Amino acid sequence: MIAIRTPDQRLRIFVSSTMKELAGARVAARTAIERLRLIPVLFELGARPYPPRDLYLAYLRQSDVFIGIYGQQYGWIAPDQEISGLEDEYLNAGGMPKLVYVRSPAPDRDPRLSEMLSRIQSDGLSYRGFGSSDELGTLIADDLAVLLSERFDLGGEPPEAGRRATRPLPALASRFIGRDREKSIVRDLLTGGDARLVTLVGAGGIGKTRLAIEVGTGLVGTFDGVVMVALDEVTSAELVVSSIASSLGVPESPGQSLVDLVINYLRPRKMLLIIDNFEHVVAAAGVLGQLITETDQVMLLVTSRERLRLSGERVVEVPPLALPGAVDSDEVLRRADAVELFIDRARAAGSDLDLDHGQLKIITEICRRLDGIPLAIELAASRAKVVGPEELLRRLDRRLGFLTGGPRDLPLRQQTLRSTIAWSHDLLDDSQRRLFARLGVFAAGFSLEAAETVCADDAAPAVLDGIASLVDKSLLRTEDPLHGQPRFTMLQVVRDFALEQLDASGETERLRRAHADYYQGVIIAAEPMLRRDPGPVIEQYRADLPNIRAAMRWSLEVKEGGRVARMAIAIWPFLWIAGLLSESVEVVQQALVDESALSDAERAHARLGLGMLAFGQGDYERAAPALETAIDLYTQLGDVGHVATALVPLGVIRAVWDPNGGEDLLAQAADMFRELDDQWGLAFASLNLGGSLLLHHRYADAIPHLEECIPLARAVKAEVFLSNALINLGWVHHWLGNVEAARARLREAVKHAAVPDNRESLGRALEALAAVDVNAGDPELAAILFGAADGVRRSIGAGVWMTDRGSHEQTEAQLRTQLGDTAYTAAADSGRNLTVDQVLELISAG
Repeated sequence: MIAIRTPDQRLRIFVSSTMKELAGARVAARTAIERLRLIPVLFELGARPYPPRDLYLAYLRQSDVFIGIYGQQYGWIAPDQEISGLEDEYLNAGGMPKLVYVRSPAPDRDPRLSEMLSRIQSDGLSYRGFGSSDELGTLIADDLAVLLSERFDLGGEPPEAGRRATRPLPALASRFIGRDREKSIVRDLLTGGDARLVTLVGAGGIGKTRLAIEVGTGLVGTFDGVVMVALDEVTSAELVVSSIASSLGVPESPGQSLVDLVINYLRPRKMLLIIDNFEHVVAAAGVLGQLITETDQVMLLVTSRERLRLSGERVVEVPPLALPGAVDSDEVLRRADAVELFIDRARAAGSDLDLDHGQLKIITEICRRLDGIPLAIELAASRAKVVGPEELLRRLDRRLGFLTGGPRDLPLRQQTLRSTIAWSHDLLDDSQRRLFARLGVFAAGFSLEAAETVCADDAAPAVLDGIASLVDKSLLRTEDPLHGQPRFTMLQVVRDFALEQLDASGETERLRRAHADYYQGVIIAAEPMLRRDPGPVIEQYRADLPNIRAAMRWSLEVKEGGRVARMAIAIWPFLWIAGLLSESVEVVQQALVDESALSDAERAHARLGLGMLAFGQGDYERAAPALETAIDLYTQLGDVGHVATALVPLGVIRAVWDPNGGEDLLAQAADMFRELDDQWGLAFASLNLGGSLLLHHRYADAIPHLEECIPLARAVKAEVFLSNALINLGWVHHWLGNVEAARARLREAVKHAAVPDNRESLGRALEALAAVDVNAGDPELAAILFGAADGVRRSIGAGVWMTDRGSHEQTEAQLRTQLGDTAYTAAADSGRNLTVDQVLELISAG
């Protein structure tokens, strides 16, 4: 039969607290109790005919549940008493069910209250922390609901034996996108018996919580229960057990430790606990280890920005969402996880997207600029309706200030990207914060040596330990090692935050200068190795290039053009080899804006650097005067080696309209390099002397110089010279009518160009192969290769070399004639969309 309580028999909840200090907390407690249709009992001072102690004890005896709320004050002590009324109320509550809440922080807590809280814990009670009155109201409402379902008959059927009011998984308000690989890994770990503690680790906003909920939802039928334990509002490690107990519906019991109660509840059950946001209470990791070791079937899925370092822990790094490649088709772009997330969230916010090719490219670039971070993408997508994708991309230069306005039902720290990063930053100690800010000067990946050289001083001496801690906390990421040495990087939005902290510290200029000094030293020290054993140096340059360019740009900002000149003369051979010329040309050009600030040697270096880079781009109008000035300056300085170097590209340019004059300059350069016994320089000169003869159809004369270049290039491991010598020989055999010899040389050239990823040479080789194939009667394959050559050049912002423009126009005209414009365009477009690996596979199959 249903038990019915008359109105005056509703449960009474006695609230014990100081009155003035905790006035707001008392109001929140009263409101929470009344919402549950219960009676709040709060003692208030006033004119009454009874002594205060008699009154509050009478209230207490007529109550069913005791709630203690404590802050900093111990409370009033009556003249005839040795303890405060606050402690007296607690002691007289006896065996009544008790819920205890303690406000934090409380830096000035009365020592007597601290002693009282210690005695409460020794009684077997755990108290819960709260920071605000609103948080307290939520905690009281949740805990009372659990307590009442366990202990009191509220008018319904008796609860089933052992039944607990566990906290269900939250329903996701939007569609979960991507993460198929991570979902599979985590699910297999939790169901395959390989692990009982799985920690999802990643930066703030990377999507750890959503991934955990998605996995947990899919495993609901596999476990007796899947329970979410949210720790984002928990203020200290001591309250973790209480939060787990609350989520499971395990009530406190006098005389028993709460962790034992939780373990006893879990021991017979096969359960999955999802413990969310553990990074700020990582000191409580031992509790999770205890849950694992003292139960047999419990699985823990933890989300944290920091690994727990417990035995048996399996860490799953949660990476950014997958981004498409630079030349992927529209369909591939649309299906990329990051792009799909942006489109889904933008449409949910009411944005009307066209999703034509141009807009998909813009959305892809937005996602790339945001590093594929889900929270950043969602925040950006929410703005797409207001500003449109194109304007959104432009405004992302102010990422942290622009990416705000997340859903109101998210925690506040996830409603803006800055708040999300600040959450992690606030968990660092002072030394770690200082190092974190300083590391923001690195434009991309960096080595430990670089970090120690640029960032270490008395205020941040232990760089290695600091980096290890920042990696653990997901503020730094590890990259693949280079030459056995570890490398590190920050997500761009994290770097933006670090730079804000660096600016606030007043150390920006000092760190920028140290950064520029370091990378200037790196490239100057490495430059001689480019001429002897370039492989490792090229790998190092590729890894450090964003930092080298950042150092050069900063040097321009502070009007230190001399540094740019010194760096340009050391780095141009690498930029040639890698085909990365366009941005560097403009940087070196700017260094020459105020030549009066440069020494003669610096002026010469800047002119030669500009000339070499512009020549590599095919910009001969800019290259020629720069090279001429460099030759004059180096001649005055008596620098024969650099004079010879500048003569080579100038000779090629002159040869276009003055064959004899150009060839004389190239022959002069070759003789100078022979006298210097400079094999690298001689290979450079021989290559270009043969190329200039080829340009003027002197095929037989070109062969000896090109054949001389090949063994020299092999000896100094100059793949760029070797591949271009082979290309030129391929052209020679092509024009002489030897198709198979031409193909053999050009296929070998492709192989050598692809090894260092020299796209400038690769484009030339592919275009030469296209010319061979069109003349050999295979115009469709030729058109694909011709388009592939164009795609390779576009990927690095390069054009057709001046010396190749005649043959380029001739091959294109032949293809259009043989295939027709429509078929030619289709075949060339398909070639442009091929990756380098696909091109190599196509050539091998042919």
